Amino acid sequence: MKPDLNKILEHFNKLDQQTRFAIFGGLVFSIILLDAFFLISAQIGAISDVHDQIKKMSEDTQQVLVDRQRINQLRKNLEAARLQLSSLSVKVRPIQEVPAILSTISSIANDYGVKIEQLVPQKNQQETLTAAGDSKYYALPIVIKAHCGYHMFGRFLNKLENEKLFFVLKDFIIQNDGKDPNTHSIFLTIKIILVDKP
Repeated sequence: MKPDLNKILEHFNKLDQQTRFAIFGGLVFSIILLDAFFLISAQIGAISDVHDQIKKMSEDTQQVLVDRQRINQLRKNLEAARLQLSSLSVKVRPIQEVPAILSTISSIANDYGVKIEQLVPQKNQQETLTAAGDSKYYALPIVIKAHCGYHMFGRFLNKLENEKLFFVLKDFIIQNDGKDPNTHSIFLTIKIILVDKP
């Protein structure tokens, strides 16, 4: 191999100076080009990895922003549900207040010209709804039979709904009274939600 290298060097030295500089420059340029190619290809791979990481981080950031908005909305919904629960829990009366509730219904009926003929709690049909801790919740049906005008009864029900009383209208029958077309016989059952706290 040494004689071959010597021959190459001898031949190289015989060339004129300009050709030698061109060959030398070409070799240096080729080495730089190869070096740059290997460096750039490695850097392109690294840049591609960084680009993928940036894209994933951008997607994660976007997801965090969406989740944050959802959390704020969930908080608002939870607060609204708490307020609604609080307003409803005020309307759920203790089971011991059934006589006072009947008195309230009768008083509201008198205020709106509703003549109650029957106001009877159906204790034998009382339903157990649920229990929360030491408290138990019940639905007590109250049968009401009354005579009045249609509009009077509507105002009576509206006032009853606005009272501190949580009830569900179960049965509702309204019949025209034969004697007076403006007076109706009304039969309804309301289920009052009650709580029994120790």
